[in-house]
Amino acid sequence: MIRYVAMRILQTLPVLLGISIVVFFLVRLIPGDPAVATLGSRATPQLVARVRDQLGLDLPLWQQYLAFLGNALRGNFGISFFYQQDVWTVTIARLPITLLLMGYTIVLAAVIAVPFAFLAAARRGRLTDHAIRLLFTIGLGMPVFWSGIILAYLFGVHWKLLPIAGPGDGGLDTLVHLTLPSLVLAISISPILVRTMRSSIAEVLASDYVTTGRAMGLSPQYLSLGYILRNSLRPVITVVTINFGYLIGGTVIAEQIFSLAGVGSLLIGSISTRDYAVIQLATLIFALLVVTANLIGDLLYVVLDPRVALHK
Repeated sequence: MIRYVAMRILQTLPVLLGISIVVFFLVRLIPGDPAVATLGSRATPQLVARVRDQLGLDLPLWQQYLAFLGNALRGNFGISFFYQQDVWTVTIARLPITLLLMGYTIVLAAVIAVPFAFLAAARRGRLTDHAIRLLFTIGLGMPVFWSGIILAYLFGVHWKLLPIAGPGDGGLDTLVHLTLPSLVLAISISPILVRTMRSSIAEVLASDYVTTGRAMGLSPQYLSLGYILRNSLRPVITVVTINFGYLIGGTVIAEQIFSLAGVGSLLIGSISTRDYAVIQLATLIFALLVVTANLIGDLLYVVLDPRVALHK
């Protein structure tokens, strides 16, 4: 397994290199000049030319990229045009809130999806099953920005149950502040989980080893956790890792709606200010999260089913 993990880490390097190339050249298609954005109302042709020279923006693009790549390999991702600080410091400071939001979302999505998936699979083909499928199909059609605004109004303004802005002051207060945005994201991904788990659980329920377990007098709780849930999670892990990029996209939107100072909101703000260095690092971080999620998914697959072999 150690060798497999090492090989997968090495395989991420060309992926990150390709992403860095694409992002580097795409961000430079954004209309506007970073030098002008940096100077603001003080921008004059002379000052703009001086700033472009200081930032290296007057060099050919391929030279700019090689300079960026060389500095990145040394751990130097440049200076933010807008914040006038080291890009790494600005970006990494916002990473914990993004990771906590995504982790909380996955937990809430599991809390929502598992009971409904079990109920739908146990009542397969009946009215309960159809009602659950219809309910989550409707949820699948609701975009994050729309459900976020609606739930923010209901829970934060109308009922005043949950805070709707900011990350809180740490600890339990942060979890309370992240509950609403995490719930919005969980609602957006739980339909996919319910659909996948329903089919998987229904298949496991019809298997011979579950029938044998019932005949042996095993308790329903032991059957549900030890047999049914464990063996029905494998396709769910695949679906979660495949849709991890969708979760990141929703996280970016949720951070904007609920005023969370995460990497997603930093990325959106940097696009509007043409802060190339921040955009590049934030995108690389999100790409690395997707690659890491896929690696963790492969390892969990082996843990849940030892018959699956890890190939080099």
